[in-house]
Amino acid sequence: MDFLRFLFSKTFLKHLLILVGISLILIWVALQSLAWYTKHREYIIVPDFREQSFTDVLTDPGNKDYQFNVIDSVFSSDKPARSILSQDPFPGAKVKKNRMVYLTITSVIPEKTTMPELRDLTLRQAQSMLEASGLKLGKLFYINTFDEDAVQNQLFNGSIIKAGTELDKSSVINLTVGMGAKAAEVQVDTLGVDSLQ
Repeated sequence: MDFLRFLFSKTFLKHLLILVGISLILIWVALQSLAWYTKHREYIIVPDFREQSFTDVLTDPGNKDYQFNVIDSVFSSDKPARSILSQDPFPGAKVKKNRMVYLTITSVIPEKTTMPELRDLTLRQAQSMLEASGLKLGKLFYINTFDEDAVQNQLFNGSIIKAGTELDKSSVINLTVGMGAKAAEVQVDTLGVDSLQ
């Protein structure tokens, strides 16, 4: 009974209110300190690093608020070596200072691939196989043979190239193609009739 009387006494309630008030003040101070320490609401906008040289991005003083990590490199014949292809976080994202930006850049050394066997395939099949191997179809030279639209030879830098030869990806392969029945109608002496001119 005395205990219940004490719980409802003015002295206990006064001390309880003081304790609650001090607790709330300590929680508020802790939250403010945490926000200050973590720089809560202080964001910077990630710029677009794509198409730029990785070296230029690293040495640019304007990028001192970011850290960079290259996670992948891909060879591209259309882009300069060591240029940035993609980034994470994306351009325009809000991040904290010293945020790590993950990059994919173009590699200096081209990827390798193997020359497929294209002879006796149709032109369409040969083109599909070249694309699957990461090679490019160059010029077509029509020659006088009985099998129309069939690949007779595969050429790289003006010479016949054997299947299985290792090449840089995106290398250009020229093909000689048979004219079939059309050969009787059109006189063809040698290589040199270029269908892509």
